[in-house]
Amino acid sequence: MNPNHYLRFSTTAWFLVTLIGQWLFAAYIALYHGTLLLQKGLLGMSETHMPNGYIEGDNFGNTLLAIHLITATVIIAGGPLQLIPQIRNRFPKFHRYLGRLYLAFVFFGASGGLYLIWTRPMPSFGNIYQNIAISIEALLIITFSILALKYAMARKIPMHQKWALRLFIVASGVWFLRIGYMAWYFFEGLSGIQFEYFFDIWSYGSFIVPLAILELYFLAIRKKQSSLTTITASVLIIVSIIMGIGISIAAIHMWLPRIIELM
Repeated sequence: MNPNHYLRFSTTAWFLVTLIGQWLFAAYIALYHGTLLLQKGLLGMSETHMPNGYIEGDNFGNTLLAIHLITATVIIAGGPLQLIPQIRNRFPKFHRYLGRLYLAFVFFGASGGLYLIWTRPMPSFGNIYQNIAISIEALLIITFSILALKYAMARKIPMHQKWALRLFIVASGVWFLRIGYMAWYFFEGLSGIQFEYFFDIWSYGSFIVPLAILELYFLAIRKKQSSLTTITASVLIIVSIIMGIGISIAAIHMWLPRIIELM
């Protein structure tokens, strides 16, 4: 197969896996957390699987977390739509309006997340190492959203698209965190090898590794070398398979059972 065709095929495969996985995750957030919020208000967060998801007397923090969850549904469901060229070209107004909403929500979500991480008792979102990782990710989201907006307003579309892709990757970190851990859980079971600190390390890897792969993709597009293009395409295929495993396990063993609990 021609290296360029191989790269297009692998990129499409990665995107389809990402689209399916993110929409499943968005549906889980809407059906699980959304149902609890609709049925029981803020108190419903006390029944979620988040430690300290609801703290009595902290009305501001509880409300902020609820909004964070609601906006996360739009971010995760709407993000992949921004990457589809046919939508950008045929429906430019939809692309712009969804993009503005996406930027506003990711900026608010990252800022609110920083506040919640460091004001709520641990382990609301993880231990100290995981909280530092989430904080770095939040700062990257804020930075990338500003840069994506800057280049969009300046009509420097190629630069805007690059920063928008970087933003999409870091804004998806919470999703990469979950499916990466589920994939590791699968391979750990096959190998029988256990690594106690994987989740701590993957808290950083969940956004660093996808960003590194994206930069490899940018490099392959820029250099146009057959060997680099083939390597990049192969990496995307391998990553897509691993992601598919993680998504399947997360959906079957984590997302669906929690939704069924509410029925």
